[in-house]
Amino acid sequence: MTDKSVFTDEEWHALTDAPLLVTTAIFAVGEHGPISMVKEASASARSITHPGERGMANELIGQIVAEANTKETRAEVKEHRGPTPQAAVESVLQELEPAATAMKAKLSADEAAQVGAWLVAIAQAVAASAKTVNPDEQATIDKLAALFDVKTG
Repeated sequence: MTDKSVFTDEEWHALTDAPLLVTTAIFAVGEHGPISMVKEASASARSITHPGERGMANELIGQIVAEANTKETRAEVKEHRGPTPQAAVESVLQELEPAATAMKAKLSADEAAQVGAWLVAIAQAVAASAKTVNPDEQATIDKLAALFDVKTG
């Protein structure tokens, strides 16, 4: 079982930003009314703070959640805007790259897969909180899954 001490400060920062960045990516391509925004925010918070059983990654995910829930971390996640929703998603994916790289370098394959699956599950929960998952949301989930080497389907 891995804990945060194996990561550099920069890697740890990238990992603790990842849950909110994943949410941001889905939010960028979602279709929003005021009610769907509340549903998406609730789904994100629930998925982040209640990751479910993640095997050997439980301890590490718990540490990521504790840090991600701090006010300081939330304040540091920059707003992602682009000329198009897809540009915003690409920006988020670039910001997630250091987290994915750190996971692959510092975690066992199983643990990296479990953390990655949790991050993809957050995206899926946010997308599914609306009535349907739109094609742009599904494409974004697929990109996140590819980034974190998670098999979906």
